[in-house]
Order: sequence, then structure tokens, then C-alpha cells
Amino acid sequence: MDPFDSLRRWIRVRPRTATVEQDVDDELRFHLESRIADQVRQGVDPVLARRIALAEFGSVAGAGRELAGMDRRWTRRRARGFWWSDLGRDLRFAGRTLLRRPGFTAALLLTLGLGIGATAAIFTVVHAALLRAFPYYQPDRLVHLWETYEEGAQVSEASFPDFQDWRVQGQFPALEGYDPTNVTVNRDDGALFLQGARVTAGFFDLLGVRPELGRTFRPGEDRPGGSDVVILTHDYWRRTLGADPGVVEQRLVINGRSHEIIGVLPARFHFAPAGDAELWFPVDQGEAVRAQRLNHWLNVIGRLGPGESPDDVRARLDVVMQRLAAAFPESNSGRGVRVIPLRTEIVGPARPVLLSLFGAAGILLLIACVNVASLLLAGALARCREMGVRVALGASRGRLVRQLVTESLVLSLTGAVLGLLLAHAGVRLLVSQAPIGLVDQMAWLRELRPEGEVLLFTILIAVIIGLGLGLVPAGVAWSSVRGVLAGANWASETRGSRLAARDLLVAGQLALTVVLLIGAGLAGRSLLHLVRQDPGFRTEGILTGRVPLSGPRYQPGAAQQVFFEQLLEQTRQLPGVQSAGAITNLPLSGGSTLTYWVEGLPEPPASQRWSVVQRGIAGDYFRVMGIRLVAGRGFTPADDSLAQPAIIINQSLARKHFPDGNALGRRFRFYVIPGSAWEIVGVVGDVKTGRLDEAAPPSIYYSHLQVPVNRMTLVLGTTRDPTSLTADLRRAVGAIDPALPLHDVSTMEQVVTTSPAVVARRFPLLLIGFFAVSALTLALVGVYGVVSYAVTRRSGELAIRAALGATGPQLRRPVVRHGGLLAAAGIGIGTMLAGGLTRFLAGTLYGIPATDPVTYVSVALLLLAVTIAATWIPASRAAAAPPAAALKSE
Repeated sequence: MDPFDSLRRWIRVRPRTATVEQDVDDELRFHLESRIADQVRQGVDPVLARRIALAEFGSVAGAGRELAGMDRRWTRRRARGFWWSDLGRDLRFAGRTLLRRPGFTAALLLTLGLGIGATAAIFTVVHAALLRAFPYYQPDRLVHLWETYEEGAQVSEASFPDFQDWRVQGQFPALEGYDPTNVTVNRDDGALFLQGARVTAGFFDLLGVRPELGRTFRPGEDRPGGSDVVILTHDYWRRTLGADPGVVEQRLVINGRSHEIIGVLPARFHFAPAGDAELWFPVDQGEAVRAQRLNHWLNVIGRLGPGESPDDVRARLDVVMQRLAAAFPESNSGRGVRVIPLRTEIVGPARPVLLSLFGAAGILLLIACVNVASLLLAGALARCREMGVRVALGASRGRLVRQLVTESLVLSLTGAVLGLLLAHAGVRLLVSQAPIGLVDQMAWLRELRPEGEVLLFTILIAVIIGLGLGLVPAGVAWSSVRGVLAGANWASETRGSRLAARDLLVAGQLALTVVLLIGAGLAGRSLLHLVRQDPGFRTEGILTGRVPLSGPRYQPGAAQQVFFEQLLEQTRQLPGVQSAGAITNLPLSGGSTLTYWVEGLPEPPASQRWSVVQRGIAGDYFRVMGIRLVAGRGFTPADDSLAQPAIIINQSLARKHFPDGNALGRRFRFYVIPGSAWEIVGVVGDVKTGRLDEAAPPSIYYSHLQVPVNRMTLVLGTTRDPTSLTADLRRAVGAIDPALPLHDVSTMEQVVTTSPAVVARRFPLLLIGFFAVSALTLALVGVYGVVSYAVTRRSGELAIRAALGATGPQLRRPVVRHGGLLAAAGIGIGTMLAGGLTRFLAGTLYGIPATDPVTYVSVALLLLAVTIAATWIPASRAAAAPPAAALKSE
């Protein structure tokens, strides 16, 4: 009779007594002696027979004694009613099993922690941006309204008369407006330049926001001549005023006027479309501005009625706009309305980026799980003798599966804890690298932390991973139990299936890695192509800084002109400064537009009026920025308010209206400046005034000596390090007026690298690149492991070939070929997957297609090269091993 079978039967029928462990030892000793006797009768040397029997029964004895102890404890616990003791026993055994292999367990935990942590960090941002409710009353019923022109292709803010007509005729439960602005807060310790917003009186009531202190605006405070009042954000109140509870009715000097503080907003309030506004005022535009239908400056939000959709509102407002177009064709012809849910308005541009990053994190998590599954598969097969002993002692298939699943659940949940710690740090890193514009629009990102929903998501992911990682090796291990019970040849029977399963897992890892590498490669090449574009200006050796003028002192336009002329003269005297100029808006920062017509050309209809980007400049701006003068001249001090109004146009505008090159001397007229004709005195090269990934629009430049402006950005060309001039520039501003702030000091290189088009591509590149490198590392570990195992399995074969005269290259070739086949399979599958998934990146790429062959070929060659390199180490080790040692080991 097979001793395993007799021992199993004996354990089942043996009465459980206090001396059961001793009884088991006696029974095992009996079977051990019987096994030795059988071996000796078959002609085996007695010493060798004893060693074989001890090897076979050593694990059996330990398992038998453990089982006996468990049975005795189970009897006592069952008497006390502890029905959950099986779970406790499984957990303790799982803990002991994992702690017996600390290096192996640490590798598994780090791999799972990396995958779960990256996914949890991205999900934290996705949940906050796309899933969590906004801190307003019924936020899903809030909409943002834009006016449209050029047959709906372009959008703009509303004019104040149009806003009033929408209010009266649009049948809204509530409709309010806001206007982001910048303000200067004058304090004893200096001036602060802050972002603010002007709103209509019912703005906060529409949002359902109640102040933490004081009150919101009253009806009538947003009319011309209303009260000078201000509401503070919670952050400004805490940071600047020390969270003083008596702040209400105190006063702040803002833009040179005294304002009464009437309230403090709650800590969670933030209105993303207004940017990072910290001070809130009533709309204070005068009657003249409010009456202009051509002046579009007011952003509008509204609340939908019960059961209404944005399309219902748009259809109703289209009728209103048709009436206005009939009544005011000069200003409203061709204009329409676009109604967008507020959430879409806030997070719409970020949604594709966030979802792409979440998908990349999911792929990394899947790769980590495949890597862990490969390692657990190896571990389960290494424990096949243990599983066989358990079956011999009466364990059922369900019992073995439960034990392995418990171990994988312990592993995955511990990895989830580590992942949450990594996610906590990862969210901070993610926010620190996020585009400034994105953080300004979603200020809650600054305080973002993994919350309850993220915790539940992480636990759910960990449980799913634990179940999956436990069932796969359990099935493979169970299939090998019969081999264990049959005899010592079980290993040779399972090696083939083990290697095939691990090959499949590694090929899957490589395929997923290809997807991430291609995504990172496309993003990198797109960014490289973008930054190599000629923006139309130079960036080296230029320092910029913005100076806003406010207060009664600078109300006359002449005072504004005098200040900037004095400042330019002061900055020219600074050490290392070669030339100095100023402009109302730097390149790549957007700007306002004007509608116009050209004398001598047919005037377009009201619905198709031409528009042009406008910039005011001072000093040697074109020289500092390296903008080429194509024809005519630049501005001189003679181009002042007494001279003929003059403009300089760019080449795009010249080509649009004067393809023959005869632009000089022609005249423009602007609808918002009636009666004046502006003569073209020069043509300059195109400059990208908006985004770096968009063509330079038609633009004009005017002199600040003819049209005074109250805020300009200085540009200084220097032979020194531009940043070393910052302190000197601040002193130059303070020498003229100590109450004026200097802000947004940066180099032109920083302006380009932090522009929206660059940051919008660099941010995903950093994250996808991190995921891709991590995935490549995990995949190479998997390749190295499976090839090393294959080499170990074939050590006898390689030793025989070496003994028969095979050279090193001949021995390495089949091993390297194995790694190359894995890489080829992964590259083929991954390329097909990437071809479908990278279509989502097409909208963010610049200058290259989503099927860029250079990227695909480069990724394939890279993965093939590093995979072969990963197989070279075990191949070289196998080739260098002495044949005698390998044969002896076999």
C-alpha cells in the first residue's frame, strides 16, 4: 500500500486526543521505516534509501504535526463557537508563508504598490474633476452661455445689452454675469497684484453660496455709482488678514479706492471660470460701457428650469437673438448663443487628458498584476509537493484554493495600503507638475487628498486583484498535484506547462508595455516638434515683468504715458541692459480683438466683419524681441496724440488684404473708434500671439503715446543672466512709484516653456513617460525571470552540447532566440493594440499623425534591443557554466 494513502486514511479515522501529535509522529516513523525497507529490497543502497525516504517524508511529517495541532485547536474553538477560526488560521498561515520569503514578498508588494498607487493617484484627480459634485446648489442645472459668431465657429463674451435682453426674454429662473479682472491692493508694506472678479448682484444667490462671515451683494450694488464693497475668499482672509473674525466693515484700498469688506466666502467655494479670483466686486462698468452692444466683455451663467436641457435654452435664446439681429443689425447680425453645462465648461479641456492618464495608469496596473501573477505562478509550482502532501492528508480542492486566494488577498490588500501611501505622495507630485492654468481653474487640486471614494475604489481593486491572482496559480498548482502524488517525476511533467504559462504572461506584459511606449513616444515627438516651431520672436536674454497702474494719480491717459516713458528710460540705464520696450500683452498670452474695415475695399456685412488682434507697444519692443521689420518703419516719439493715428501690421494681415505688397499708406477704420482712420506705417513679421500650436493671427500694433494703456509688460534685452536683473527692475519701478507692484517676472524662455500649448503636452508626457518606463522595467524583469527559468530547465541539455564541443555563441543562440520570440510576440500584439488606442491622442498631437512610423519603429527596435539584453545575462551564464557541474546538478 502507498504510504501516502495509508497515512491519509489513518489521519482521517484516528481519534483526536491530547497526544495526537505524538501518535502522528509514531505513525510517520512506521511508514518511514517501511519505505526504507522497500527501497533496500529493490537494491537501493541503505544510506541512499534513508535519504530518499527522509526527503519524501520530511514535509509530510511537518504537515501532519501541523494538521494535528490545528485539529486539536479547532476542537477547542468549535466548542467555544468561534466559527471564523478557519479564516484566522488561513490568515496566519498566509502571513507565515509570505514572511518566510521576505525578498520575494517585498518584490511583489513593491510591484503591486506601484501599480495600485499610480492608479489611485490618477483616480483621485479624475474623481475630483469629473465625478465629485461642485460646491453649489444643484450644480447639474448650472450652464455657461457664450455668444457665437462666424456661423457659430467662434465664441465670445456677451455685451451687457444682450445680457439684459436674455434676462428679460429668456425665461431663466436666474441669470447672472461675471468679469475676471486684476486688481492692486495698496497696503502699508507695499502693493499686491491679485486676481479678482466683478459680478452682478445675484451671482452668489444663483450659485447658492452663503458667506462664512457677513453678507453677499444686495440688489442695486452692481449699478453705476453703487457702493464700493468687496467680498473676500476664505484663503485671502486667512492668509492676509489672519482669519480676523472682525474683518467685516473694515476697509481695503483697491486700485486706489477704499472698499468696505462686507463678507468672507466659505472655505470650499471656488468658481473655476473666474480663475484664482481672491477679491469679488460688483460690476462697476459705467453707463457708456453698458450701452455698447459691440463691446463684448461679460461672461454669463444661468440656472436651468425644472426638466430643461441646454438645448431647450439654446432654442429659446436663438429666437431672442433673431429679434436682436433684426433690431440691431450692426452689432447682432450673425450672432448666436452656445449653452454649455458648467461642468463641461470647467473640466471639458482637461477631460481627454485625465482619461488618457487614467487609462495609462490602468495599463501599468495590469502590467504589474501580470508580473505578480508570473511570480506567484512560479511560487505555486514550487509548492506543488506541499499541495500534494495536503491532498494526501485529506485536503479538498476548495481548501487549497481558499488558502492560495487568502495568501493573494493578504498580498494585494497589503499592496493597496502601500499604494495609498504612494498615492498620497503621488497626488502632490501630480498637482505640482500640473499646468498652472489647470490648477487655477480647479483650485481644489491644491488641497487634494485621497478621500473615502478613493479608498473604496482602491479596496475594490485590491480585492479583484487578490481573487484573480489567487485563482490562477491555484488552478495550475492543482493540476500538478497528481504528479506530486505519483512520484518524483512530477517536476519534469509540470515544467513545460509552467514555462508556457509564464511565456504567455511575459508576452502580454511586453504588449501592454508597447502601448505605453508608443503613447509616450508620440507625446514626446509632438512636444519636440512644437518647441522647434518658430514663434516669430527670440527668447534668449530677455527679462519680462508686468506693471499695472491704478488709482486717481493715473486716471489721466497722459500720466500713464509719462510713467512708462520714465520707466523705460530708467531700465535702459541698468547694468547689462541693451534695449528696453513694453507691450500690453506678451506673445502666447492671448489678447483682445477689434473689428475693422479697410478704406478702398468693400465693407463686409455685419455678420462677417473682419477682426484683428491688437497690441499696444512702447520703446524698442521690436528690437528687443527680434521681430523683423519687413517694410516701412517703426514707431517714433513723434507718433503721439497730436499726430496722424498710425499702426503697424503683421505679414498675415498684409497678405490677407494687400497681396500685391502695397500696404504702406493704406488706412484702417475700427468700429469701436468712430471717426478715426489709422494709417499703416510699417509691416513686421508674424508673431504667435495666442497658442504656440496655432498659426499667427492677423495682428496690429499701436503706440501707447497715441492710445494710453494702464498696464504693460516690460521686456528687457540683456547681456547678463536675465534673472539677475529682477531686483534692479523692482528698484527701478519703486523709484518712480513705491506703491506700484511688479509681478509675473520671468524670462521669455520661461514664457514659452510655460505656455498652455507646451504645458498641455509636457504634463501628460511626464506621466505617460513615467508609466512607460515603469512598465518596461517590470516587463524586463519578467523576461529575465522566464528566460532564467528556461536556462535552468535546459541546463543538462546545454551541458551535453558543451561537452560535445558547442561554442559559447552556439549555446547562447537558442536562449537569446527565446527572448527575441517573446519580444516579437509582444511587439506584434502591442502594435495592434496601440493602433486603436492612440486614436484618442490624435487631438493632442502636433505635427505628427497618431500612426507616426518613426515612433512605432523606434519603440519596436528599443523593446527588441532591451529584451535581448535582458536575455544575454542568463544566456552568458549558461554558456560559461562547466559541463561537469551542470550534469552533476541535473
